Amino acid sequence: PSYCVNAAKDASSKISGSSPGMIWVIGGAWSGGVCYLNFPSSTSYANIAFSNTDENEQYLSYFDSMGIPVILQVEPCNADMATVIKLVMDRYAKHPCVKGFGVDLEWYKYTSYTKGKPATDAEASAWYKQVAAYNPNYKLYLTHWMTDHMPPTYRTGITFMYDGLQLGSLSSAMNYYTAWGKAFPNSPVGFYLGFQEDKTWWSLYSNPIYTIGSSIVKNVPNTKDIYWVTFGIKDLYPA
Repeated sequence: PSYCVNAAKDASSKISGSSPGMIWVIGGAWSGGVCYLNFPSSTSYANIAFSNTDENEQYLSYFDSMGIPVILQVEPCNADMATVIKLVMDRYAKHPCVKGFGVDLEWYKYTSYTKGKPATDAEASAWYKQVAAYNPNYKLYLTHWMTDHMPPTYRTGITFMYDGLQLGSLSSAMNYYTAWGKAFPNSPVGFYLGFQEDKTWWSLYSNPIYTIGSSIVKNVPNTKDIYWVTFGIKDLYPA
């Protein structure tokens, strides 16, 4: 847990005015459209698998003590979203560090939709209202790299997260980032940085978090969140 917090604190210190936070993936995509939740359950559900032990509690308790805000995120696959939200939030909403719930839309019903099923207004509304019922201050984070996978008009409580990769260069990446911000002009947006597929260009900078992050903040005024992904974190913070 301390590694996560120290990395988050140092990363946030590189961008003026920012504070540390995390996206905590609590449900991953399994083959066959199964969502794997990394905590146990005495009840079985369609298209949901569980681990034998709780792999989150010690981390979330530590994040509570350190004041680190966390969004609990899932790759839902073919699982019923209302069930997944209830299982996750019933178990972990007690933690003060939890600030909302995230859905990686690339993996939403991905067995039937090549890049994941686009979220409808009705779905986004239902998800947000279910999450906000636990705490009216909670937010719903939706992640994809294509704007047409986001709800067409529903915006209440949503932060729109961009996770595109293979962007080629900082200049090229900024074209994608600014377009994303403009697509949701009255809503908070966020970005995932540090993918290995882009290491050929972000590794050219001595301080890539500062270089890329500062450029985003300067050019995308509705930016709320910037995260450096786990896949590239040890390149910057060796364990």
